[in-house]
Amino acid sequence: MSLKISVVITTYNRPDCLLEALDGIKNQQYSPYEIFIIDDNSSCSYDSVKPAVDSLNAKYCRQDVSCGANKARNLGVEYASGDVIAFLDDDDIWLPEYLATLSELYQKGADAVVSGFKQLGKEDVIVINKDTSVTKSSLLRGNTYCGMSGFSAKRDLLIKSQFDEALNNGQDWDMYVRLFQQGVSFINVPKPIFLYRFQNEDGIGAKVRKMKIENIDERIGSAVKHRQFLGEYWFKKRVSEQLLFSLKHKSNKFGWIKYSIEKTGIFATVMFFVRALKRKLTKSPMSI
Repeated sequence: MSLKISVVITTYNRPDCLLEALDGIKNQQYSPYEIFIIDDNSSCSYDSVKPAVDSLNAKYCRQDVSCGANKARNLGVEYASGDVIAFLDDDDIWLPEYLATLSELYQKGADAVVSGFKQLGKEDVIVINKDTSVTKSSLLRGNTYCGMSGFSAKRDLLIKSQFDEALNNGQDWDMYVRLFQQGVSFINVPKPIFLYRFQNEDGIGAKVRKMKIENIDERIGSAVKHRQFLGEYWFKKRVSEQLLFSLKHKSNKFGWIKYSIEKTGIFATVMFFVRALKRKLTKSPMSI
């Protein structure tokens, strides 16, 4: 009996991107068992997507009220009935071997899987973690694996460990930490098997650039939640990175630096700039 992989796609006001994501599913070497598209109450029409949805026999579920991506994913888990659930953000694209790779790993005993990726539009930029399984040393450094489009897990695990709907940032890392702490077989694929779209106009980066200092605490919620897991050094490093992320595009730069010093201290704040300079000199790809 073949492994049943359910696909859960979250979408909001991006029908054109969703079409590309669905095209990626259509080209999979291993066919999904079922596909659920959870629309978080989009304000624009998705009529253009309907033929693609119908051709894949996907189920389009539009929420009456916007509740956020975490709620949408939890609903997808509830609706799905496959052995494994693979998540896909509407603006990313799976490469043809994506589901085939998952199938092989789960049939060998994996409980959850993450993977490397290529940058959509700049496919020569490859981001991978060389781990073959998720490790604490990598998790301490933040999400060094991938976003939700490279994450999958057995449904029974996701029923017990739901996405934290109180978090509006870092929900992927939060999930990875919690699964790691449970001691499950958490596999990393150290090669790029999907395409990740950086810096959408309505993505996290754009939102952070416009965010006011008094509202930033919601962005560091996952770090605060897992402060004990991180320890003080990694906690302060993570918080400083989140406070100073995309600083060059923000107004009131001094205010952000001052707040970082207040929250994390001078050392963590200075080291943020040291690391940024090093990335620039070595031309390292931006992290996720």
